[in-house]
Amino acid sequence: MISIPVIGLGIAVACGGGYWTEYGTSNFTPEAFVDSTYKPFFYSQDFYYGIGHDDAHDTRFNETNTREWSGYFNNELPVDELRYMLTGATLESIDSASSFLAGKLKVLPLKMKAFKLFQTKPTKKTTGFIRYLILAKQCETFALNNFQYKWDYEPKGNKIQDNVSRLKKELGQGFDLTSESFLQQRYLFQLIRFHFFNSSPQDVITLFERNEMRFPKTNIYYRSLAYTAGAYYKLKNYSMANYHYSKVYDGCAELKTVAHYSFHPQDQEDWAATIALGKTSDEKATLWQMIGIFYSDEKSAIREIYTLNPKSEKLDVLLTRAINIEEQKFGSWDDKRNGTWIDLMKDGTNKDLLTLVIQIAEAGKTKKPYLWYIAAGYLNMLDRKYHKAKEFYANAEKTLPRELLLQAQLRLLKLLNTTGASTRIDSKLENDILKDLIWLHSSPTPNLRFSDAYEWIRQTLATKYYNQKEFVKSECFNSNSFFYADDKNVEAMKNFLDKPAKSPYEQLCSKLYIMKKEDLFEYQAIRLAFEDKLTEAITAMEKTGSAAVALPANPFNGRIKDCHDCDHEAAQKIKYTKLSLLKKMKDMQDKITEGAEVYNNSVLLAHAHYNITHYGNARLFYESKVFGTGHYSPFIIDSVFKGFLTGMKMAGKYYSSALKAAQNDEQKAKCHFMIAKCERNQWYNDNFYSQTGNEHAENTKSDFIAWKGFIALKQYPNSQYYKDVIQECGYFKTYTLR
Repeated sequence: MISIPVIGLGIAVACGGGYWTEYGTSNFTPEAFVDSTYKPFFYSQDFYYGIGHDDAHDTRFNETNTREWSGYFNNELPVDELRYMLTGATLESIDSASSFLAGKLKVLPLKMKAFKLFQTKPTKKTTGFIRYLILAKQCETFALNNFQYKWDYEPKGNKIQDNVSRLKKELGQGFDLTSESFLQQRYLFQLIRFHFFNSSPQDVITLFERNEMRFPKTNIYYRSLAYTAGAYYKLKNYSMANYHYSKVYDGCAELKTVAHYSFHPQDQEDWAATIALGKTSDEKATLWQMIGIFYSDEKSAIREIYTLNPKSEKLDVLLTRAINIEEQKFGSWDDKRNGTWIDLMKDGTNKDLLTLVIQIAEAGKTKKPYLWYIAAGYLNMLDRKYHKAKEFYANAEKTLPRELLLQAQLRLLKLLNTTGASTRIDSKLENDILKDLIWLHSSPTPNLRFSDAYEWIRQTLATKYYNQKEFVKSECFNSNSFFYADDKNVEAMKNFLDKPAKSPYEQLCSKLYIMKKEDLFEYQAIRLAFEDKLTEAITAMEKTGSAAVALPANPFNGRIKDCHDCDHEAAQKIKYTKLSLLKKMKDMQDKITEGAEVYNNSVLLAHAHYNITHYGNARLFYESKVFGTGHYSPFIIDSVFKGFLTGMKMAGKYYSSALKAAQNDEQKAKCHFMIAKCERNQWYNDNFYSQTGNEHAENTKSDFIAWKGFIALKQYPNSQYYKDVIQECGYFKTYTLR
């Protein structure tokens, strides 16, 4: 591992967050600034940006090769036919085609019968192509991995050629006897990779260096150079290997990831020898760029390249990587404390990076001064220096090209800065940012990293509105459960949604709000039901779209041992909906008030109140946009609603009412046991589920509690209900034996 002062690892993300991306969270879009050939080297938490690991080794040049051979035939042959012969046809079928051209076979392979290449008398180009292709296909047996599946580790092809000397001789003859430069260079490539796999590394180096100057620097040239770099590596001449890999990296876009992956200075001495091999400032800049990316030490690489050539394009990807890495320290904004947002920018940005970028931006010597101004502005914004950020953005605007993505990037960062800089939101600020907020809400420019910024802006505005006690606007920008704890807020939101003549800004707020008015009515209906205000609950529920939602079980069932699945599977003579349940509960409430069948109505009403809580068979009653859904455990219920949705107050109230009206021991025994169930649930609410931490944490307060209901139930040992409880409730049975 290298120990150059240059080196230092870093990992990163920006201000925002919610969904996962390979670059963490980010507001700074490298696609806006950097040539697309460097895309694999944009910052990524995967290995290479956009592709993960490079696994295209066998297919990387298929299309390029097809296109080049098409040019060799003056673009007169169908591309699909050439593609098949180069990448799809087997050695045997190409050999048959060769025999057909030589008159030794009367019939072509079925796939090739209609190919244009064979419809006319063979030309010199045709026979030269087929002759070369036969040899190239043979070389593929040792040069290609032929991984059949992505999880394969061992290549399926035969690495050892049956007749190595014959193939070497025929490749050499092809190279020596061919007069066309295009074919010659390809024969040279095949010879070089033949020697790489079957001869000494020095043979590869000698062959390449002897012929290097004869051919243009095409893809075939760089593929040959890559094998030469590999040969140097086999000889443990690492500095020369790294130097050659840097030339491949700089000259061939398709091989950039291969060269980068193979590039590996061993130590300080080796690196010094490698950098000394650079013949020009640009070659040295390439080496510094590669090591900056390889070891995630972008800052040092930027300094070195800037000294060599301040206008080098190799600075661009390093700068965007450094920015994207720096963004990571600001994490996400998904943490709340008492209804207020944590300010994640309190620690500021990396001072070394900030100083470096500002110095380069202010010098104005780079090829893309706007990039450095924008970067300096953004880093200043992250450092809470909003005024300086604004100045840098203004300078960037003066030279910014009229490219959509660039313009969008600057617009986004300016909005971030304006939002962060504001100490108070007033009508002027609202008007100033309105168009930009609408633009963001409409999902703007492709490739722009705006989602995290948009989330950050919404949460920041929500926090500022919250601090200004403008709770409705705060809730529109970012929903917070605390808002719904006070019914005054809910009523204020309903009034806001009903407001007939909203300003453009208010119209945007209503669009951003994640609830509909009927969601608020449903929330109120549920709360009113839990508070036993059934008349008001019915009125509110009738204004929702959920009134007809069917409950999965009979909410008036009351078992000794809760079994939701049993209740859900049981046949229901009457299928209750959210609304019809409320109406039935109200009917029972009225009868109790009138003194009619107080015991039966109280027990059934108690069962209903029990079953609409989290513990009951009809918890679907409370599942809604505000309260949430899928609460498989009390631990995942929002803390604002947890005590409310798990509370046993109303169930206990009506079981106690039934107890007062009970006429016999059976009825009294049942009431006492049901009261005990409520006591048990409430104890867990108060002593277990109210705590943070592991759902399975040990209860250190008590091993066994004799609920008041259990104590009272012991008075009725001769009742059938008592005996049924003994059979079904091991907890009570244990209590009776103590």
